[in-house]
Amino acid sequence: MGVLVPCRRRRLGLVLLVCLMAAVGLTFLSNYMTVKKQDPVSSFLKRSNRHRVTGHSTRESHHTKQNHAQRPLAWDTCVDLLQKNRSKADLTESSTAVLHSDRLHVAAASCVEYTQYWQQNLSAGVDTRDFPIAYILVVHKNAAQVELLLHSIYTPYNAYCIHVDKRSPSAFRAALSAVADCYDNVFISHRLESVVYGGYSRLQADLNCLHDLVSSPVRWRYVINLAGQDFPLKTQNEIVAQLRVFGGQNDIPGVQSSSKIHGDRTRFVHDVVSTGDGEMSVVQTEKRKSPPPHNVTIYTGIAYYIASRAFMSWVLTDKAAKDLLEWSQDTYSPDEFYWATLNKLPSAPGGFSKPTWSSSIRAIKWVYFEGKQYPPCQGKYVRDVCIFGVGDMQWLINCHHLFANKFDLNFDPVILQCLQELLKWRGEHPYDTRFTAKDFPRKDMPWLLR
Repeated sequence: MGVLVPCRRRRLGLVLLVCLMAAVGLTFLSNYMTVKKQDPVSSFLKRSNRHRVTGHSTRESHHTKQNHAQRPLAWDTCVDLLQKNRSKADLTESSTAVLHSDRLHVAAASCVEYTQYWQQNLSAGVDTRDFPIAYILVVHKNAAQVELLLHSIYTPYNAYCIHVDKRSPSAFRAALSAVADCYDNVFISHRLESVVYGGYSRLQADLNCLHDLVSSPVRWRYVINLAGQDFPLKTQNEIVAQLRVFGGQNDIPGVQSSSKIHGDRTRFVHDVVSTGDGEMSVVQTEKRKSPPPHNVTIYTGIAYYIASRAFMSWVLTDKAAKDLLEWSQDTYSPDEFYWATLNKLPSAPGGFSKPTWSSSIRAIKWVYFEGKQYPPCQGKYVRDVCIFGVGDMQWLINCHHLFANKFDLNFDPVILQCLQELLKWRGEHPYDTRFTAKDFPRKDMPWLLR
């Protein structure tokens, strides 16, 4: 019996080993079949990408080091979506949530690792250090999306001022402060506003950053202001190419205000009041305002602009500009007429006196013009503005605009990731025109034809 026991043990061990190997084989086969059945978008959401060394700032973050996020999607997958004309991405809520949290985890790494990680998202191309740009980002939510926007327009030669709404959650403010700490040319505005929709505070937020930017060591030539739900449609090289064509002229659309639509915005005094639920709102009073100073004509435009440094330096010092600013403080949405009105004055550097809505700033789909000026929104409408979906990608590629609005990382992350991959691809293939807008950069803007 003493001889048989070891033999039985050996046999039992062999049986267990065979069973273990069979289980491993079945598990591998099961996983393989599962991956093969996965939707291509979902599978790419779990795909990691290579990391590159950047040589950016060596400052260290005080955050706890955490694992790197995996970078989803690749341009060939996006091309496949274009060819299939897919209107919706087959994504689960959990995959979107993982993507969102991963971006924030990356922000918590050391600055060295952080800049190395994001270097892979910077589009390649010609050195643009001889044409630096200043960017103003006015943001209030979704740090992960702001992070993606910032790095899609980032170069070490530009200057970036981020205005964070004073009422934003502390975690949001801390996340963006951590991002800014990793770059010498990215900073949070020295003065923050509690931005109220339709109020003067939105215009003041821009001006706070503008004051910071004129003191920046970066000798920027143009300034572009953006919102957190904007995203670029062009690489930095392409943006610079368009600005060179402008030759010092401003891209600030505006037409004379309509008395029916916008007249009351500047004819009556408006107050900021509490709505009772902790929110603030701008309401019209019955008190009439005095006429605009210096007998200027009010023009209606948009809150966003591409303006030369000479124009913005003039805005900060000219008496007429200062007086109009003070007069506008109790109007409704002054950011939508202040820049447009100043750009029409004869003394404005790079200004244009004729009315025009023509602009290269942002592509937007309004519900009012669906089917007339552009195809239907493939995402969803929120307050009459399209939140783009991946089905809008071809339309966005064909646009001559430099940026588009609006995107929502939590609604459709695939369209943002595909546009990010598009910028990388175009930066690496500048002479391949398959995925570029025709006749770009544009030379037919009204202020260039006079």
